[in-house]
Amino acid sequence: MAVISLLMLMMALAFAAPDWMDCPAPCHCKWSSGKKTAVCKRAGFTSVPDNLDGVMQVLDLSGNHISRLGKEAFKSVGLLNLQRIYLSNSGLQEVHGDAFRDLIILVEVDLSHNQITSLQPETFRGNERLRMLYLNGNPLRRLVQEQFPPLPHLRILELDGCQLEYVNRNAFIHLSALETLSLKQNLLRNLSEAVFMNFAHLTTLVLDGNPWRCDCELRGFRDWFLSSKLHSVSLTCTEPERLADRLWENVPSEEFACPPRVYVSPQAQVQAEAGGNVSFGCHVTGDPEPQVSWLYEGYPINHTWLVIEAEEGLLEKWVNISVYNVSDADTGVYTCVARNVLDSVGLNVTLVLPEVVTATTVSKSEGGLVWWGLVIVSVALACAVVSATAAVCCVRSRSRRRQNLKASVSFTDQEKKLLDVSIATTTDRGTGSCEALGPELELVDPPVHITIESEPLPLAVYPPPPEFSGSVLPTAAYGNIFISVSVSRDPTIDASRCPDLLDLPHRAKPVYHGMATLPRRPCAIPHYDNMGPRVTAGGSSTLSLPGSAAVELPVPPPPPPPPSCAPQLTPEFVSL
Repeated sequence: MAVISLLMLMMALAFAAPDWMDCPAPCHCKWSSGKKTAVCKRAGFTSVPDNLDGVMQVLDLSGNHISRLGKEAFKSVGLLNLQRIYLSNSGLQEVHGDAFRDLIILVEVDLSHNQITSLQPETFRGNERLRMLYLNGNPLRRLVQEQFPPLPHLRILELDGCQLEYVNRNAFIHLSALETLSLKQNLLRNLSEAVFMNFAHLTTLVLDGNPWRCDCELRGFRDWFLSSKLHSVSLTCTEPERLADRLWENVPSEEFACPPRVYVSPQAQVQAEAGGNVSFGCHVTGDPEPQVSWLYEGYPINHTWLVIEAEEGLLEKWVNISVYNVSDADTGVYTCVARNVLDSVGLNVTLVLPEVVTATTVSKSEGGLVWWGLVIVSVALACAVVSATAAVCCVRSRSRRRQNLKASVSFTDQEKKLLDVSIATTTDRGTGSCEALGPELELVDPPVHITIESEPLPLAVYPPPPEFSGSVLPTAAYGNIFISVSVSRDPTIDASRCPDLLDLPHRAKPVYHGMATLPRRPCAIPHYDNMGPRVTAGGSSTLSLPGSAAVELPVPPPPPPPPSCAPQLTPEFVSL
């Protein structure tokens, strides 16, 4: 009886306690694989439901519309006992770094086939018992350094179809217990074997479905992968074209090569100074190591004035060239050529000199001569211009003079006698007196040549003298008579024979320049005779020439001398 009573009590308590299996619709709660499971698939949830029992160990939210998992998304609704979370195909786009915080017994997470573009490296920190993580089908594209926190019990990581293009060599460095890694159906072209050096327990590595570029960058990983016995499916080359669709194991390691690439420094055109030095070079990469050579205008360089230096690295080298004492012969096109088993490529560098505008130059000594020559030529041209101008003016003046002069006439006997007296003269340098030489004196080599010219004056200046009133020039006006004396320069002739027509008492020692002109007296003189205006010592105007009768003229009072009159002459000189 006591036993029956105890059983009835236990049944009453069980019916009185809340049942975890009474899940709010549309979720369905059940036992599954020994776990309390809440199945809420395709239930239309937009966030984690908050009316589930905290004893739930498994939560399946697949097929819902939960776009974001916020901070402490599960802890905030009391689901701290979760061991497995399924959120595949839920439209998830963002996962907070602390979304799974304090879920210390979490062993499995499925976030596959969502729209997660990036995963914070702090995500899953503290979930140290996590063993399986599925991120398939998310457009992650890149796995950065230390992408995952320390997860010492993680055994399986799947990243299939995540559009991965780059995996950092330290992305999985904290996943030392990883046994299975799947990276298939991504966009990986190459990987470094260093990515997997920390996996002591890795048994499965799935890499098929990637567009592998079988070149020198993949060679190291290819050699490691084939020797690790991890591949279950053979991998195929996609690039380069010569290796397309070939299996890795069927392509020798040395054919995983990179063609040479050439870069010039500092630029494709180098300008140098004439007589200076210049250096330029090319940066070459390639694997196997390329052989590098320089060409000048298409021909190998073998000149001693060129120095070629190489700085070699693991898969690259610098090859520099130096040209000393640059001249026009060094300008042109230089070509850096790199060759290996795959290809031969070249790149040109043009060496140029700056354009120089040339001009004719002369030395200092020659420059002086040139300048003096230019000065002389300039002076000569100036003189020629002045001479031409003077000649033109003279011609015009003579033309006007000829127009003003009357027809030439002959002198009368009285005029001839007067001229005979005036033409030949001599000078007594001691007394300053002059005497007539007489027409009988004839010199074989006369030292003096005298030219007499008459210059007419306007009628308004002087009326014709009375003596010429009945001559052939009754209306002509006469001015002064100019006597031009030309002294011979012959050194053999005695200088004392040359008359000094300007030997005046008040003058200093005369300086002879070879020509002399009697000064004209511009003063107006009212006295006239056959020599024109003159004044005798006695104020008389009597004409006393040989063979002629004296003519008495009225003597008007003399006018005051003008301020501009020439110096007074001696009576003898005036008588001339």
